[in-house]
Amino acid sequence: MKLLHLIHILIPFSRHCSTVADNLTPTEVTEPAAYIYRLPVELLQRVFLFIVNDTSGCPIIDNTSQYRTISLDVTSSPLVLARVCHFWRVVAYSTPGVWSRIQIVLPEKAKSLKPFLPYFIQCWLDRSGRLPLTLNISDRHWFDWRRKPGRIPAADSQLLDILFSESQRWETVVLSSVEDWHPDFNTPQLRTLECHHSNIRRINAPKLSRLHIDGTFCRTVPVGQPTLTSLRAPITCKDLRHIHILAASAVAICSTIASFPNLETIVVDELKSCGYVPGPINDLMMLKSMTIPLCSVLPDNYRQELIKIFAVLHLPMLRKLTLLGSPEKPQVDWLLAMLGVASFQVPVVEFQIPQYMVPSATPLNNIYVENIVPLLSFVGEVIFCGIGISYDRENQRRIYRRNI
Repeated sequence: MKLLHLIHILIPFSRHCSTVADNLTPTEVTEPAAYIYRLPVELLQRVFLFIVNDTSGCPIIDNTSQYRTISLDVTSSPLVLARVCHFWRVVAYSTPGVWSRIQIVLPEKAKSLKPFLPYFIQCWLDRSGRLPLTLNISDRHWFDWRRKPGRIPAADSQLLDILFSESQRWETVVLSSVEDWHPDFNTPQLRTLECHHSNIRRINAPKLSRLHIDGTFCRTVPVGQPTLTSLRAPITCKDLRHIHILAASAVAICSTIASFPNLETIVVDELKSCGYVPGPINDLMMLKSMTIPLCSVLPDNYRQELIKIFAVLHLPMLRKLTLLGSPEKPQVDWLLAMLGVASFQVPVVEFQIPQYMVPSATPLNNIYVENIVPLLSFVGEVIFCGIGISYDRENQRRIYRRNI
């Protein structure tokens, strides 16, 4: 039904399309009587692209060593489109856009693969033409204690070499648990990267705008240089706009913000201690949103390091500070100390906690309200559990906004 609905929408556009594709000859396809087979090739390609782009995730190619077979989800696009009939298969194969996304699960076995799997992946990539690629690469045996750290099995290396050969076309790449792979990447089209911190080596990614780092990131970023310094070498990414770090120290947070002038958002899931923070930084920062956790038990040295972040950075564009936790009294006191040393004002502070942790009876009870009220001396609005609290100084009263 979804396919028919898309066809119905696109029928008006078919008047501008030719009825025969350049790569199809009359001897290759005999036009059947059914209406679905009389669609112009260009219209059918549009339908295929709608279906592929409307599907979340990427088609999965999985190699299982137990049965020495390749596991493919033939019910997902684009494979299902190529199984309807010969005509659809020819059209699918000649449409690069439906082959530009792929998810590969690295094989469990360490020995070399039989030729079919590398050949299949190479054919998949060849069908994508020169279009930008979206890759999701995961390693099923990253936790195997028998695996020697720092060494990639031969089977994994075969597949990674094929993908690496197309690195200049990478646009979105997710490396899930692929911790021992860190070649020098030349990725001029890369815009989104999710990887482990051990993958960070030498990457030329001038267009990288989104970066998600899995693991602890405590390295110092050279202030004023658009690079991420790792144990090995820097990543150059001048246009970085959004960064999400699993765990980071105060010095990593501070120097990352200071070194990427176009950075708009930073999210940190866990805080680590490093022992120091950089000195005052006077450069103009474009950061608009910061998300950091509120730990229930936070050592004093952690608190002092984080307070200094707001003392050394000038963030005039910051519009929202999101705190992962509830507004308990110790956490609010720590936040007040941070805001008290800042050279800028934060319009909105939001407390976010998982739904199962929200008090079921009265989410915004009087205790939380009394804890939040002192913050209104520094910020315009405090949001908690979908309720925004602000203070009307002219009428000297609190204002509550719901369903935020």
